[in-house]
Amino acid sequence: MSDAGGSPLVFDGVALVIGGARLLDSISFTLEPRERVAITGESGLGKSLILRLAAGLVSPSAGSIRLFGQELAALDPDARRVIRARCGLALQGGSLLAALSVEDNLRLGFGQGRVAASDRVQRRIDRMLVDFDIGHLAKRTAGALSASEQRRVELARVFVRDPELVMLDEPFERSHAAAAALEQRIHRQTVPRGRALLLATQDEALAARLADRCFALHRGRLVQQPSVESRPLAMS
Repeated sequence: MSDAGGSPLVFDGVALVIGGARLLDSISFTLEPRERVAITGESGLGKSLILRLAAGLVSPSAGSIRLFGQELAALDPDARRVIRARCGLALQGGSLLAALSVEDNLRLGFGQGRVAASDRVQRRIDRMLVDFDIGHLAKRTAGALSASEQRRVELARVFVRDPELVMLDEPFERSHAAAAALEQRIHRQTVPRGRALLLATQDEALAARLADRCFALHRGRLVQQPSVESRPLAMS
């Protein structure tokens, strides 16, 4: 694969072995600026691991991963945090701090220090509270929210820092009843703004609607799927 320094994300021959089991093998793809790529497959096949690898949270056993042109394996932890700040990431399992308010959980998306208290940060937080219809929850603690409300807050936090690359793992986990509304919000936050998107989902129809290219994960390898014309969203 040729070097793609201008690409947000490049996987080149990536393999992952855990406990003697080869979970991922020869994973290669390039995510271009403004492009949206989906990885589909049943639960437990390793889709989440691909997102964790992309964010530098897991190190590959072989191959290379470049995030915004930088080889993740060559970066120290501080440098990884800096480059990860250009991404918005929502993994499965929940990541909110239960004792903090919704507003303070969104503020954590900016890290620690004075930047987290600036007027610009507050404006972004206020914007996300409106865009994800969670303004009425702003002062409530995350632990007091329903599972669906928590997921909406997690998705709002993905976008609060205005990321260049968004990585979503089963974005409607615990929020299936509100999936249509959340899909519209994700669409508005990605497509018109030209953000790159890496989506992991079991929902092939969702992948077809949100992504330009779709891969199926099969026996640890990616198989590119035929192009399917996306069904237009009914935007409110």
